Amino acid sequence: MKDSKTDCNDLKILIDSETGFKRSLLFSFNLENDFSAWKLWRTNDGRILPNAKSSFSLMTNPFDSGNLVQLKTYFDPVDAGKSFGGFGIRAPVRPPVAVTSNTFLEFELYYPETAAGKYMRFELWSTSSGGEGVQGASDNSGTKRSQVYIRTSDLESVEYIRNDRIGFYSDETWYKRPFFIPLPVSTGEWDYLNIDIHTEIGSKLTGDILMIGNIIFTQKITNENTIPDVVNKESYKDVEPIKKKYNPQNGYFLVGSADTGVIEPDSLRARHYQIFVDKYNLTPDCHTRPPKWFKDEYRGFAFKHDGEGPDWNLPTSDYQGLLDSSSAENGEYKIHGHCLSWTNQSPQWMLQIIPENITSMQWLPSGLFFTGGNNSMGPYIKINKQISRRLFFYHILYVMRHFMSSDQKYGSSEKRGIIPFHSFTVVNEEIHESRHCSIIDDNPNEWKTSLKNLSWLMSLTDTDIDDIRTHYVYLLFKYAHIAVPNAQMAAKYKAGFSNPEIVDDYMKMDNHDDNGSIDAYITGKPPILIYNDFGINIASKAKVAYNMIREINFAWKTDPLYDGRNLIEGMGIQGHEIVNPITAKQNRQSAGLFARLIDEGLLDCICYTSVDIRQPYNAPGGEAHAPAVLNQTQADVIGYQYALLFKVFEKYKKYIDHVIFWSQYGASWMNSYVPFDHEKMASQAYYGIMDPDKFINEHSHIEYFFNSYK
Repeated sequence: MKDSKTDCNDLKILIDSETGFKRSLLFSFNLENDFSAWKLWRTNDGRILPNAKSSFSLMTNPFDSGNLVQLKTYFDPVDAGKSFGGFGIRAPVRPPVAVTSNTFLEFELYYPETAAGKYMRFELWSTSSGGEGVQGASDNSGTKRSQVYIRTSDLESVEYIRNDRIGFYSDETWYKRPFFIPLPVSTGEWDYLNIDIHTEIGSKLTGDILMIGNIIFTQKITNENTIPDVVNKESYKDVEPIKKKYNPQNGYFLVGSADTGVIEPDSLRARHYQIFVDKYNLTPDCHTRPPKWFKDEYRGFAFKHDGEGPDWNLPTSDYQGLLDSSSAENGEYKIHGHCLSWTNQSPQWMLQIIPENITSMQWLPSGLFFTGGNNSMGPYIKINKQISRRLFFYHILYVMRHFMSSDQKYGSSEKRGIIPFHSFTVVNEEIHESRHCSIIDDNPNEWKTSLKNLSWLMSLTDTDIDDIRTHYVYLLFKYAHIAVPNAQMAAKYKAGFSNPEIVDDYMKMDNHDDNGSIDAYITGKPPILIYNDFGINIASKAKVAYNMIREINFAWKTDPLYDGRNLIEGMGIQGHEIVNPITAKQNRQSAGLFARLIDEGLLDCICYTSVDIRQPYNAPGGEAHAPAVLNQTQADVIGYQYALLFKVFEKYKKYIDHVIFWSQYGASWMNSYVPFDHEKMASQAYYGIMDPDKFINEHSHIEYFFNSYK
């Protein structure tokens, strides 16, 4: 982004030369005069362990005029005994800045080529009331935070690097990136700016430096927007159904949306979509309490939220209602289940589980990062891996058989009958947010040390990390194959039942079979079993998923229970996208990577599991938050981005099983936009989806933005 500056009645105006994004300057740090008031300060994250050598100082900008703040970081996880390092600084804002919904904190980051993988994030925060406080005091009352994450994935893009190269300094090539951070509306006045720098997990830093400069507060100018609002003229009832074009019979893929329950015959869902998912009601949180046998095994342990009530709270009626809809004929409506295991939305009792033999947060001998008790305050319970495997075998079999059988012991019945699922997310978001880039740089075939290795899942594997067949991802997918088997799996399971090398003893507990037979659960079309994650448009994260799937599926082919299917059948790519010149290109690259696996027979399909598009402040037309009405430029830009994305889907259509929008209409996740607006009218996004080439040809006036990184 290149800004021009003008003065208007002594008010400095900043205008982005590419997008026209205008804002006024509220406050600029005068480093020459005010830097003496800056001081070291506590971090906002208690996990951060500062090193006494870490420091900040004022330095002359080696690439341009003026001064920069140099951040010098020392941190050795071996010596410190912790995984996270960094430090914090505080700068007074005088006079304090009053924050509104259109206030930004802006700064420029200068970083060397070797920075990728060393830093987890910057955390920017301020007190909204009170004085300086006491360093180290727990004075979080009145604290409002706004974070910007500087992750490896942010710094790896070739497009960004080519445009952000700034020069050569201290024997390295350096780059410069501008950051614009919208500030929380509720913050009132910012009287101090706190800047925390966090190192990446396990990274060793010996005086590594970053530089920051041009730190300013700005206010978006909103009263000069003369672009007229878009007027959407066609109802969802009057336009061609999306599923009429995009369906398997036409050589495409299923299209769907979030939300389950009864579908009215003339509704938007009935007309346009074919596959449905309940956003969050099928996450592990539905396993509200641990099973009785597990509590008996650890009698006296304080399981959190373990009061009276059933062990399960499954959204059965939502899925039953979908199938009972009057317009559902011959399996017209499909169901995707999300999800069987996940970092988030797991019950507190599950988060208390940690492996029996791993005691440190950082498993240093193998470079394996291990997260203990994520999102749980304890107490933690060390679980023997055989008990852990029994527990998760039970968890997955119960959920899948609850819906896809009529067995009473799984909460079903002959009267209710089978609720067929088209697909399940078995493991969700298990690749670590930022470690992947540096790990893939060092070893392009690695994946195990790039996972989160969450304690309750890691308990399945414990220290057997080198045995692929006891890796927790392998086991969780294996359990899903057994839960709803095909005939080949059922036959092999029964034949190997007396051999503990094939059917382990923990699988024989809890009456999951009939003397070794699981024939009662056979289906001619088992659900597609999916690994799902976000950020797969980042090359290094996609490569981690590729490596994991390839190795696991290759090993599965020689497993005694191999059933002729891939263990992981689908790669789920979350499609929460943002209007950006490189969004389509990144998706094309990741789709091509997994298409290669499919061609090798080591994956079956790609699934886009939660598609929507967000309109940021620096896109043509400015920022917009669904369900707000768009101006014409914003609408055109979002339609153009959808058109580019669906051209990628068109290119790889034979590899894609389904594309699911994360909302029927109006607002999606993070106020993103979908094909229909809040009044269920077809938006520009709809037209971009239905005829991408036509839409692109008719909107050449915004082509400049999407071609700006070519």
